[in-house]
Amino acid sequence: MSIITDEVPSIPIVDFSALSIENEARPDVTSDCVRELAQNLIHAFSTSGFVYLMNHGIPQSEVDGIFNLMDDFFNLSKDVKSKYEKKDTSQPNGWDELEREGNSADRPGDLKESFDIGHILEDYFKWPDAEVPAFKPALQTFYKHLSTLGLRVLSAIAIGLGKDPVLFSSAFKHMGTCEGCTQLRLNYYPKLEDDFEIKPRQLRCAEHTDYGAIALLFQDSSGGLEVKDVHGKYVPVKPIEGAIIINIADLLERWTSDKLKSTYHRVLIPEDVMRKRARKSAVFFFDPDHDANIQCVLGINKYPPIKAGEYVTKRLAAGYKF
Repeated sequence: MSIITDEVPSIPIVDFSALSIENEARPDVTSDCVRELAQNLIHAFSTSGFVYLMNHGIPQSEVDGIFNLMDDFFNLSKDVKSKYEKKDTSQPNGWDELEREGNSADRPGDLKESFDIGHILEDYFKWPDAEVPAFKPALQTFYKHLSTLGLRVLSAIAIGLGKDPVLFSSAFKHMGTCEGCTQLRLNYYPKLEDDFEIKPRQLRCAEHTDYGAIALLFQDSSGGLEVKDVHGKYVPVKPIEGAIIINIADLLERWTSDKLKSTYHRVLIPEDVMRKRARKSAVFFFDPDHDANIQCVLGINKYPPIKAGEYVTKRLAAGYKF
């Protein structure tokens, strides 16, 4: 479970009640409260690039349930987890072993395992049903909720930019299929006991920006996440009860001619007893469809058009060691 910190957070907190996914009816995007929410998001995303989103409609109990299922899967033996292993970056579904991904060419591989769910609507996806039978239904529901929330966040961003609320939605027609790029990732950072050999300059997750439009992150109470602020200093992103951390990724920065900021972030190895407990996070990479054409929408053609899949595929290939 996340915690509430007594410290003043380094990134803004925004109340998302007006567009919460608990509101099943189509929200009134012309209302004053929605417009205020939209402007608050634009302020956050054009400065720090990050925001704590509160009252979004995904209950903490659902997140806690996902974290419990992560324990059930990641505590399986390596031989069992290997049955669900990805073989290369063309596979959007499956398990990655410790140090498989390296977010920085200047550092060793990240001290984390992960399990990715991309083509959740495709029949060929091999789930660990025998070992963790509740895994599939829980993650299917979670994926659906995050998809709905992601579209509402993008609608709010469009409104805040003075654009049509559906400006970005046409780039997300194929979520959960082989034509889409959205991906839910479960990250598991194992305990680091005294006898664990940590390589020089190794981190739990090296500094990086995300690739697509936005990322929606849930973290447990372990801490360690840091974001690079406007002064070039890394500052902690403390866990807050009930909050989703949302950040701008590279393609949306490009889409908005750098008005919205794709910001470097990382996960440190704690210096204290916290390194002896596992850390868990779940992140939904809300990335446009492979064939989505990303071109500047604010009247400033700072970048030439690019296909979303081309960019995301290139970045993924650079970050993995198979």
